[in-house]
Amino acid sequence: MDSNCFYNIISLVFSRIDFNMSSNIMILKRDKLNQLIQWRTAEIRKPLIVRGARQVGKTSLVREFAKSFSSFVEINFEKQPQFSGIFKLDLDPKRILSELSLATGKKIQPGETLLFFDEIQQSPEAYKSLRYFYEDLPQYHLIAAGSLLGFLIEKVSTGVGRVSYLDLYPLRFGEYLDAMGASLLRQKILNLDLDTPLLEIHHHKLLQLVKSYMLIGGMPAVVSAFVEKQDYLICQRIQDELIKSFSDDFVKYAKISETPYLNKVFSSIPGQIGKKFIYSRVDRSIRSHHFSKSLNLLETAGIVYKVYQSKASGLPLQSQIKSSAFKVIFFDIGLLQRLMKINLEMWVSSDNIETAYKGAIAEQFVGQELATLTEASKLNNLVYWHREERNSSAEVDYILDINRDVIPVEVKSNIQGGMKSMALFLKEKRKSLGIKISKYPFSYSKNIRTIPFYAIEKIFHHDF
Repeated sequence: MDSNCFYNIISLVFSRIDFNMSSNIMILKRDKLNQLIQWRTAEIRKPLIVRGARQVGKTSLVREFAKSFSSFVEINFEKQPQFSGIFKLDLDPKRILSELSLATGKKIQPGETLLFFDEIQQSPEAYKSLRYFYEDLPQYHLIAAGSLLGFLIEKVSTGVGRVSYLDLYPLRFGEYLDAMGASLLRQKILNLDLDTPLLEIHHHKLLQLVKSYMLIGGMPAVVSAFVEKQDYLICQRIQDELIKSFSDDFVKYAKISETPYLNKVFSSIPGQIGKKFIYSRVDRSIRSHHFSKSLNLLETAGIVYKVYQSKASGLPLQSQIKSSAFKVIFFDIGLLQRLMKINLEMWVSSDNIETAYKGAIAEQFVGQELATLTEASKLNNLVYWHREERNSSAEVDYILDINRDVIPVEVKSNIQGGMKSMALFLKEKRKSLGIKISKYPFSYSKNIRTIPFYAIEKIFHHDF
């Protein structure tokens, strides 16, 4: 299959895409907008911190949400560093609001104005002030966001229970379908009876979209470029810029002594996807505690998710983890593939879509989807099972808490390979259902429910 044919298969319909003509930037609709709407009308509302890795769309999401308010005041502490001075005198929110109104020329009124502190990591004082807005002026709508907030949170506290958090991720596959004009297919999946597979034409198209997503990923700038230009080379250049921006941020926000370790851990992640993370594989000549702290910072910043080994004998799964044994999932599969230096021509032109689903890449794709669906940035939400008995090697890729039941999930990239580990888990834990995620259509056989790669979010919209 040549690349032109591949592009034709994933024909684009722009039914769910808006354009901001003043800035010529595509606005991608995000599922998290619904949570912002709920936050606005909550009886007890705290200042909201939107967390997530660099360039996942935090600012765009808040600006889109702001359209529902009468007025919008946005302070960007990176572009407008002079505003930080307002917070240095004291942290009295009434005085701060008065000074901000004077400086911006806009009235900030409760219930009518959305106040947005962007790039708040540049102003620790503004970050500390959030707790006082909650205590003294809870009637105001205040949102904060920033890049690599984990580096700031480690040093500065807002006080326990004084703020709320919304975690934003790269577009997951369902949102990618919306961006690619395949919203009807997404809704078809969510409304589908699991005993009635999709027609072959729809099934094949969705697998091709999974293949393209594995290369493009969910970073908004990359997705927007692909929708507009349909050019993988342009997307790769944007991905290169994004990867470089992370290294730049390490230098900017981390301690000088931490930067080399952060870069080493960051660079080692592609080689350890799908495996138990071993610090000695990063650099045998450096003590592991240096890398442990760096990996924790990357996790707090939303760049990686840890998948801990759990006994999975009951709920909560997090209470049975082995903290020293974990895998690492990267936050965006497109950037991961770029770090891996994937052969673009081979990927696009291959007629065998199994090329996309081999081993670690398939496990990364599923892990990334599950991370967004289970809010994995709230620590320890993703776990796997490994049988540690001598002369007995068995491992299940992911274990989920679905409807208060323990459900094992295996990722199968092709038809080869049995389900021995799954069978052993179901027997030992006395469970009646396991999920296999693969390229094959919906089916059910011998206590195993097969879910195709494109329908992972369906797992959380169905009673098993």
